[in-house]
Amino acid sequence: MFFSLAWLSLTLSLGVWWWILGFRQAKTISEISVSLERQFELNRVNRMLQLEGSFFLSMLTLGGVTLAVLSYRDHKRSKLIADFFSTVTHEMKTPIASLQLQVEVLLEDTKDLELKRKLEKIWKENLRIESQMGNAFYLASLMQGEALYLETLTLQEIKDSYSHHEPNLVWEVSIPLTKKVYLDKKAFFAMLKNLTENAKRHGKANQIKLQIGQEKDRICFLLEDNGSGFTGNKKYLTQPFLRHSNTSGSGIGLYIVKKLIEKMKGKIEFPDCSYGFKVKLCVSEVV
Repeated sequence: MFFSLAWLSLTLSLGVWWWILGFRQAKTISEISVSLERQFELNRVNRMLQLEGSFFLSMLTLGGVTLAVLSYRDHKRSKLIADFFSTVTHEMKTPIASLQLQVEVLLEDTKDLELKRKLEKIWKENLRIESQMGNAFYLASLMQGEALYLETLTLQEIKDSYSHHEPNLVWEVSIPLTKKVYLDKKAFFAMLKNLTENAKRHGKANQIKLQIGQEKDRICFLLEDNGSGFTGNKKYLTQPFLRHSNTSGSGIGLYIVKKLIEKMKGKIEFPDCSYGFKVKLCVSEVV
């Protein structure tokens, strides 16, 4: 929308300037001419400039207005889709969480092995749905340009909180846990969860390690797994809706991770490795 209005203003300004300049030149030439025959020719040229200039400005105005209207409609349609995503994800979170809780209770109470196996499958599928709904929520917020809730957190706080989400995650911390970072806790946890689920689902990893270190003024979180790895071109990994395997998935997980880390003034990298897969997330240290 902004670019269409800027284009309209620029082209109209240039058109008006060209029109006025043409009239001034024709008038100046006619004033210094003394020949009646030449005067008639110059008047004809002046009328031609007026007609051509008017047509040119009309086309510019029509094109600019059309572009602005189409851009506005596209903006409204995108906002409507984003609002729909946001509403649906909010509405579905409660029943999904309730279903998850009921399945966990049944898993604890049941003694039937066949029933337990089926309940575990439901539990895993429910987790996958919850993850996809979370991705849809963040995609909607990114489309709307919503700001993150950035706060100062110590590495100890991050480790203690996220350990409840991923109890099997192996932590290797080479710097003091008292160091602080500036990020959105909820969004950062969603990013880590997204990456660990990708490692399990697509890479078939059964062990994931999170190393925390420092590079100059940045704190880096390096996720490393023992899965099958990735053999394609890594520069395409963060493109939206591009799936890199035959396993289920929406193709927006790494795209959302990239956009969220950029909103936190950080960056994402995919270091080379001989086996498995590595993802590095770096954010600024708070001194």
